[in-house]
Amino acid sequence: MNPNHQFQMDKLKKNFRSIINLSTNILKIKKNIDIKLNRMKDSYNLVVQNNNKKIFLFCLDSFYFQYKNYIIESDNLDKLRLLILNRMYCDYYKLYNIIIKFVKEQKKNIDLHDLENDYPIYKDLEPFLEYKSHDLNSIHSNILSLINLLYIETNSNLDDITHYNDNNKMGFSISNFLNTLGYENKLLKEQTELYINYLCFFHISQKKQLKSIYSKILDFNKEIEANMNINKTYSIDDIIIEDSEMIAYRDENNNECLVQNVFDDIPDTKDNILISKIQDTKEEPNNDEPKKEEPNNDEPKKEEPKKEEPKKEEPKKEEPKKEPQNKRKKMTMGM
Repeated sequence: MNPNHQFQMDKLKKNFRSIINLSTNILKIKKNIDIKLNRMKDSYNLVVQNNNKKIFLFCLDSFYFQYKNYIIESDNLDKLRLLILNRMYCDYYKLYNIIIKFVKEQKKNIDLHDLENDYPIYKDLEPFLEYKSHDLNSIHSNILSLINLLYIETNSNLDDITHYNDNNKMGFSISNFLNTLGYENKLLKEQTELYINYLCFFHISQKKQLKSIYSKILDFNKEIEANMNINKTYSIDDIIIEDSEMIAYRDENNNECLVQNVFDDIPDTKDNILISKIQDTKEEPNNDEPKKEEPNNDEPKKEEPKKEEPKKEEPKKEEPKKEPQNKRKKMTMGM
């Protein structure tokens, strides 16, 4: 067997064991939380029995509310855990049936006698149903066995193709036949690697989701533990208000005052004007400043005086000179 293939199989086995261990640790913390919550409930019932006055019941009601809050959060985390475990069984159950179907349809020389089991049918309409861990482990183990058998089959086919002509002495005439056998064997090898990649994706996604739940349920367990170990009564001195939780306003005497930001309903009257919220971030520039008026481009433009070009003087036509009338009279008299 190829050392690389064996390494892949061992890696998948170890990784699946780490996934199961992670799921087991989550369940252990869940049981530990259940014990603490039951202890809280018993403590509440005992205190109520010994202090049945209305004022005491009023005070103890906050304790019972805290208990209910923890119960709801614990149930939600457990639902998320069941949803992921249910999905794990779904992934492996469907992949197992896909490989079994492929082997039967391709009529491979693989003995399925020990690998075919009547596992519980996965029900898509019951996403919170918890299947037995034994069935989950068994399906995953059989998937690895099927992949291993498919890999052995490809190696066996490759050896037969390589030495086919040596064993049968049929010459070059069966070249196309051998090429076709090699092609089908490559398809089988690719199909086997595809199944391995399916498993790799399932492992990575499941481990990521379980780690997320483990972190959440671990923090939740620490929170309950810290709450149960507090031995202190609170007063006004224990209230701390951050600057970011304050708002400023002016009272009726026009004095600036600060109040906690939870009072968002300060009346907006003349005597009580809200000034501003004090925040950690820098104040944004005021965009309400009056804008400078841009010159109106629609006003009529003043007409500039046109420069008169000097006219060219046209040459004057000389008119015939008129003789004086006295001269004409003299000329007529002489005649």
